[in-house]
Amino acid sequence: MRRLLIAALLLVSAFGAASAQTNSSDIPNMGRAPRQEDGVGRLDLRVVDEDGNPVQGVRADLQSKRSGGFLCESWNWTDARGVSVLPPLHMGKLTLKLSAKGYQTQTIQVDASSLDQPVRITLVKKS
Repeated sequence: MRRLLIAALLLVSAFGAASAQTNSSDIPNMGRAPRQEDGVGRLDLRVVDEDGNPVQGVRADLQSKRSGGFLCESWNWTDARGVSVLPPLHMGKLTLKLSAKGYQTQTIQVDASSLDQPVRITLVKKS
């Protein structure tokens, strides 16, 4: 009887852990595009490697060059799901820099009007 109880507990814990895992497409979008010029927006980032696996520990630096010579910056790191939601900031011309140990650093331009959807990036491993 004791063995049956232990087996049942192991089975329940295995299925519970499997159901707790989520696909990055199942994660709600937290991004927000600005509604006007120099408006506030928020970048929701999803980072995977070349095999489609989430990359944890990616540093994301977002620079916003606004009209009038103003510069706003925000940054964050990706979690175990490869997700990072950066703090909101005033949006202008956006440059996103991604860096992670073992991967090539990427710098890309981001259109602020596209931030209503997650920004999806694939990192390439260093040779």
